[in-house]
Amino acid sequence: MKNTTLLTLASTALLAGPLSAQDPQVPSNEELARRIDVLGEAIDFSGNNSKFSFGGYGEATYRNWASKTDGGAPSGKSDEFDLHRVVFYFGYQFDDVWSFNSEIEYEHTDQLAVEFAQIDGHFSDALNFRGGHVLIPMGIVNQMHEPTTFFSARRPLVERYILPSTWHENGVGTFGASGDLSWEAYIVNGFDAAGFDPSSSGLRGGRQGGDKAGAEDLALTGRLDWRGVDGLLLGGSFYQGDSSQGVGANDFGVTVTELHAQYDHGPMRFRALWADATIDDADLLATPSASDDLSGWYLEGGYDVFANSDNGQSLTPFLRYEQYDLLESTSADTAVTAMVVGVAYQPQENVTFKLDYMDLGNDADTQVDVIEFTIGWAF
Repeated sequence: MKNTTLLTLASTALLAGPLSAQDPQVPSNEELARRIDVLGEAIDFSGNNSKFSFGGYGEATYRNWASKTDGGAPSGKSDEFDLHRVVFYFGYQFDDVWSFNSEIEYEHTDQLAVEFAQIDGHFSDALNFRGGHVLIPMGIVNQMHEPTTFFSARRPLVERYILPSTWHENGVGTFGASGDLSWEAYIVNGFDAAGFDPSSSGLRGGRQGGDKAGAEDLALTGRLDWRGVDGLLLGGSFYQGDSSQGVGANDFGVTVTELHAQYDHGPMRFRALWADATIDDADLLATPSASDDLSGWYLEGGYDVFANSDNGQSLTPFLRYEQYDLLESTSADTAVTAMVVGVAYQPQENVTFKLDYMDLGNDADTQVDVIEFTIGWAF
């Protein structure tokens, strides 16, 4: 069965598969081309050779919140066990050039969304077409967001607020690779400024997600990655566009930039990311903010203690430090820090159990620490 490879193929906007416990390196351009070829040889439900493909992933998370804030006040948080998401992948290979890939997501058992649904035209290594509902090509997690691809029980905070994963919009563009470089560029519908609440949720509220998305304002987004050293990925991406969607006198221009790095060496993996965002005239939003600027960064490292064993398992203690500020340019110190310590266990590459403790802090001592446990899968 080719289902694992096919899910891996479809789950990133570059058709790049998720990191497994045994092979954590981001796939090369040659591997991407091989997976595209494999898609045309998928096995259907009847066991006959078919152009259809199917897969999925999901995660359920238990959260145990501290009863008090860092300052000693009641936290007001209740523990919960949430079936966060169940996602199904469907694909079809029309011929040697054209293919369709999609993911349908159920969140919290009652929220249905399309994470991506795109037509790809593969013309050459350097220049290809993609159109439909696409993943925004920014950061580390947004395009590789299966629970088996990152260590922690939940996605990094910076890639939830500054880069609002999972971030997907309607658009059209191109992708390709040459030598050690790969790239993507798309024109997509812009954010909707009416949904922004930057001081509490960053850019998350402005996402339109493809549902009758306003397109009075379009945006341009692009990404460039370099893999010139074995095990090393260096890259950056950008997003720029207005977000008023034709309402009111202000354009509410949004600019987002980020730099990312990943290095895999034997049992070790290191990740680093920096992101910066600006919403012009944020004080005039429907939910105004005292600052136009948001920023964040994180460093993460893990070591697989089973890497040299023959049991096919992975046990990775990890540490991540991150900081984000949703009111960066104000006089007060509004930055939030997070120290995440945990362990990720994979009895095999498509199943993961992740436990971590997140120590949150800010200058006002209003943050609440949390222990989280996630059961995740991908197939």
